[in-house]
Amino acid sequence: MGSIGTFGSFTTALLGMYTSQHGLSVTGNNISNINTPGYTRQSLDQISLSMSGPDRYAQRNNVKIGNGALAVGVSQLRDPYLDIRYRSEAASVGATSKRLDILNSIAMVLDEIGAGDDENGIISAQFSDLLKTLQNLSDQTNQGEYDTQVRSSASALATLFNSAATELEEVYNSTVTHFKQDLTAVNEILSNIRDLNVSIRKCDLHGDPGLELRDERNRLIDELSEYVKIDVTYTEEDIGMGMTIEKLSIRLANANPDATVSTDSSLLVDGVYATQIELPEKVAELNPNYDPKDPATGGPYMGPNGPVDDIAQANQVDNDNFLLSLTKLYDTAGREWYSQSKPTVTKLADKAAFDAAQAAVLADPNYNPVNQSIDDGKGSRTIYSFSEKQITDTDGNVIGTEYYQSVTVEKYTLPVALDDNDLYGSLQSSREMLTESGEFASAGYINSVDERASSKRGIRYYQRSLDLLANKVATLFNEANNGYMTDEDGNYVTASGDAIELPGGGKINKYIPLTADQQAALGKPLQEYLAENGGYQPEGAGNLFSNHGSSDDADNITAANISIAYKWSNSDVKLIASYIRPNSTGETSSTANENILHFRALMEGNFDYIPSDILENASDIPMFHGSFAGMMNNIEGILGNDQRSTQIQVNSYAVRAVELDTGRDSVSGVDLNDEAANLIRYQKAYTAACRLMTTLDEALERLISNTGIVGR
Repeated sequence: MGSIGTFGSFTTALLGMYTSQHGLSVTGNNISNINTPGYTRQSLDQISLSMSGPDRYAQRNNVKIGNGALAVGVSQLRDPYLDIRYRSEAASVGATSKRLDILNSIAMVLDEIGAGDDENGIISAQFSDLLKTLQNLSDQTNQGEYDTQVRSSASALATLFNSAATELEEVYNSTVTHFKQDLTAVNEILSNIRDLNVSIRKCDLHGDPGLELRDERNRLIDELSEYVKIDVTYTEEDIGMGMTIEKLSIRLANANPDATVSTDSSLLVDGVYATQIELPEKVAELNPNYDPKDPATGGPYMGPNGPVDDIAQANQVDNDNFLLSLTKLYDTAGREWYSQSKPTVTKLADKAAFDAAQAAVLADPNYNPVNQSIDDGKGSRTIYSFSEKQITDTDGNVIGTEYYQSVTVEKYTLPVALDDNDLYGSLQSSREMLTESGEFASAGYINSVDERASSKRGIRYYQRSLDLLANKVATLFNEANNGYMTDEDGNYVTASGDAIELPGGGKINKYIPLTADQQAALGKPLQEYLAENGGYQPEGAGNLFSNHGSSDDADNITAANISIAYKWSNSDVKLIASYIRPNSTGETSSTANENILHFRALMEGNFDYIPSDILENASDIPMFHGSFAGMMNNIEGILGNDQRSTQIQVNSYAVRAVELDTGRDSVSGVDLNDEAANLIRYQKAYTAACRLMTTLDEALERLISNTGIVGR
């Protein structure tokens, strides 16, 4: 029958005291770090110690009792599932928050609601002012002061366009700076995680759990998950002699919707190796006309002699699209990631098979005789070795030959050119806000870079929308002030009053659009045809807007460069009141003002705003139909809708992230109530262990001092 040991039970009590002391230490450490960022609650790992084995002569009434509690380590309380969900949600919070921040910066430039007169936007109010001055001019035709008022109002409008364009460019440049800073921050995080992996690996080798190092690594992984969406995996790495240690790997989280793309799951960290994300200065030039459904457009890239399919043969151009790439994986000493398989040895049938196998390897165009390998160029090379072994009998005589082939596979890493949609998170949102131009994206860009580009609107979209509006205003006003004289019926005439005819006969009338056949018969734009066939313009005709205040050049007018034309600013050009030649003398009536009324109609008319009007390869489908002020309101409305929808997304993702983080805290966070209970529990356990030792001492004292003294 089992019985209490004489001195072994003292060890049981002693182990209970030690275990309780360790428990008090862990609890005290938890309480001390309750406000430490990233700290994970720790718990004491303890087991029941049993030193006895099976008895040689077992008895039915023997009772096996353990030998006390043993503290075997300290572990962290974490829920891997909650970590995965939180980091996925953190990427969404980072992506939408960054997008909202940039949209708010754009809104500080373009959201003009209530900023102008009569609660209109500043630019919209200036359109109203320009219309008002044109109304005054139509009432007082050929009055110089009213022409000056129109010019002053138009100059103010051009200045507002210039100012808005400058401020949007500042937003763009600021976003570029922040994007590069974020890129540097991501690379520092990747390097720090790699360095922590090295330290944790050393701790594991020496039996130290390195819990504080793991806390810092988890904090950095959480921070990284806001910049890019990641997958984190933990595996066991074989280090030989039957020992394994933990290995952490981080990959991109397969964010690209294109199933044929594999670069969106590239390795970022693999144990003690890590990559860096780079922003190349040069990338492959895209084919702006690329259409995968039309072979005639060629490949997605442009080479020296035309479109090509192979990115390696493409021309190198400036990386305006901010495409990113990954370097090879390096350790802290700058050594590349590398692995080698165990050799696979195959016995060949005979000399003929031996020679054939060797010849096949040597014939491969990628065979490298220096290291006897064939490299696939995709991160793997195969090393071949051939050998012969003579077979001898017991007397040492050669009786035959055996032939062998040995194959070893080596793996290495390559730089990775990331696809446009390989990332998701705040880093990708910055990229898209810098590059995406919505309806202004070319078909080639949509087909070869981002199939969803037409629905993504970044800073460039709002810049080009403003450019399109400024260009439309300038184009229509310049056309209206560069007309040719007509008779009272609207037929274009020469200086002598003769009607200008079409090549096949028939008069050209201002109010009757030319048919497609008539336009083809002209062989050139109508304005050129009229100039070459006797058409003439009234004195003062010319461009009202130009691309620089010191010239009259109206090519490529944008919001950034729109200006009052030089000759209009010097009064050499003026607003033409009328193009009607009323009598045979060629003199225009002083009260004729149909062209001023046309200018007024332009301010109130509706027009198509087509992206290809300012970008050659952009869409030729109108993005809006309406007035100048309506187009400005449309830009502001789209911006407002983008802000609102993004704000809703931010709120939704943030709520879920907070819920998940709260769930993580309920597992990993330090709770004072729990720790207070643990203090009491371990203190009572310590007291009980001490009392057990006192009890054992009293029992032993009774046994030694008082046994066998009955009757004395």
